[in-house]
Amino acid sequence: MMLELNLKKDERCKVLIEYCKTYFLERAYELDNEFYSAFYVQCAESTAADAYETFLETPMEHNYFRSNLNRLDETVMVRFFKLVAIYHTIRVVRRRKKDLTWDNVKEAMFWVYDLDESEKEMAEILQRCAFIYQAGFQDLFIKTTARYIFGDKVLTAFSFAFIGNFWYNSYSSFMGSFTGYVPFHVRMERAMGQ
Repeated sequence: MMLELNLKKDERCKVLIEYCKTYFLERAYELDNEFYSAFYVQCAESTAADAYETFLETPMEHNYFRSNLNRLDETVMVRFFKLVAIYHTIRVVRRRKKDLTWDNVKEAMFWVYDLDESEKEMAEILQRCAFIYQAGFQDLFIKTTARYIFGDKVLTAFSFAFIGNFWYNSYSSFMGSFTGYVPFHVRMERAMGQ
């Protein structure tokens, strides 16, 4: 996808959000498993809402994402969508260990989000940390966010706190919308044909 160079930063951001949302929605709809399809459809929709909010609608002084709007390009937005999917997948698998296993759900995520080998390895490392060293997971994910999305190796305390708050709110909003009308166990039962 080639963007017009004369688009303003905000307009360019909107185009990138819609492009990524559409691309990942189409892939999610192609999944045969009804649960995984619904999960990643909601993930793409929720991520687009997060992107609008964090890049365009929250003009806080220490909004890490908005303060980096001038560095936003297609690669950055695609990585943002991928990282949100990784985070939500890890969190939901960790929370629903009886219903889901990482080995089963990761293949759907890898396919929908078209992860390359290094991204798959990153997801595996983050997942292991979430399960083995839960106390360090959030810090690692915050640092991974800055490094993977924008290439930043150092974060201010304000940026660190903003990103941590972003992940908490993103997951809470995602789960609220995913289970708001159809409970998690009902979605699982439908997918299993029960």
